[in-house]
Amino acid sequence: MYKYIHLVLLLVCVIVMYPFQITVAQNTASDSPLKNGISKPNTLATHPFGILFYTLPHNFKSRPDNAPLLDIHLSSGNIWGQAVDVFIPSLSPDQARMEALPFYSRGFGFNPSESPSEYYSFQYDGVIKDFRLALAIPLNERNELKVSTRSFLLTTGKFPFSTITGDQFIEFFHSNVAGGEDPFGRRALGMDHAQIQYIDRKGNSFELTEGSFVFSGIETAFYTYSNLFAKHHIILNFGAHAGLNLSSINTSLDLGASVGGTKNFSPKRKGQFLVGMGLNILRKRAVGFNRNQVDLGTSSIFGSFEGHLEYSKQTPKGARHSFGLNYRIQTPYNNKKEEDHYVPSSPDRIARWHEAARHLYKFPSYWSLIYSFTKKKEISLYLQQDMLVNNAPDIQLGANLKIPFSF
Repeated sequence: MYKYIHLVLLLVCVIVMYPFQITVAQNTASDSPLKNGISKPNTLATHPFGILFYTLPHNFKSRPDNAPLLDIHLSSGNIWGQAVDVFIPSLSPDQARMEALPFYSRGFGFNPSESPSEYYSFQYDGVIKDFRLALAIPLNERNELKVSTRSFLLTTGKFPFSTITGDQFIEFFHSNVAGGEDPFGRRALGMDHAQIQYIDRKGNSFELTEGSFVFSGIETAFYTYSNLFAKHHIILNFGAHAGLNLSSINTSLDLGASVGGTKNFSPKRKGQFLVGMGLNILRKRAVGFNRNQVDLGTSSIFGSFEGHLEYSKQTPKGARHSFGLNYRIQTPYNNKKEEDHYVPSSPDRIARWHEAARHLYKFPSYWSLIYSFTKKKEISLYLQQDMLVNNAPDIQLGANLKIPFSF
């Protein structure tokens, strides 16, 4: 079924893009190029929790765009976390006992039928196709409004729809290049499957299977740009964010704030070197519309940092080739205090059986390599790899197309 959804989405993109080929704004000529600060596509990871609420992006632009800008995004990320049951001891003596044991051995020293505890379970497998449409509208020389939608599709990741992000390629890489034979148990438990299943501590749950398509929400961001340090070629931007989550899994409102900055070290040269840094903070589910809401992790406040290096070179015809390296780190999905005593459990204990639980307590981080070509439009391609090997996602590929237009 998901094969046909791919074709429908491709047709929709073609229909949406075609009229804008004719109405591209005139003020994107060579004297006012589309290139605006750092060329950064949406590189947010396709984490099984993160795709269901408003994970804040970072903004490294230097100003509002010259014209409204349509941003079309598609990414593909492979996720893999074996089914794991997790117990959180309620009594202090039990917690102290668990703290003295390695997390992977605690299941042998704790009996949930004899001691009170909270319980949740989690597992995920498949390739997530993340689809986003965004419209950035300049309000004046200092301010802009951005409205975007997000949705995703859970697939098995079979060839040819997921070549590099599919299980077959990843395990071929592990066996022949790096990682060893079946380091995560994909081959042992079966490849090319698709399922996300989660039960929270209150018994609320959700399950997604192959072909599940979720329209997860609408996001708005208001950015204001400051020229206070312009003489040093530093531009700051401040953002206010609101994300309305609309899926049956999560119906809520997220609120956030951001600050970002870029410095251009070679503003008068055709070859430019820029550095960007950003900080974001998000209140997940600031307003909830469903009392039986799945928790999507016990943390309600999320913070993130992002750093970006970019070198761009102008061609004789006024276009730019840009090469970027991006690093992002985010606070954990679960309360960090539980990491010392949580009890993961699995009857199979195959390879890295505990990862789906363990990495809910870690600071997710990843690197992205980005290439962008900018002229009257901008196309960006990126490859992303996480640094904690949490396989959520294991590897991710993405593409962005930005098109300026006039109404």
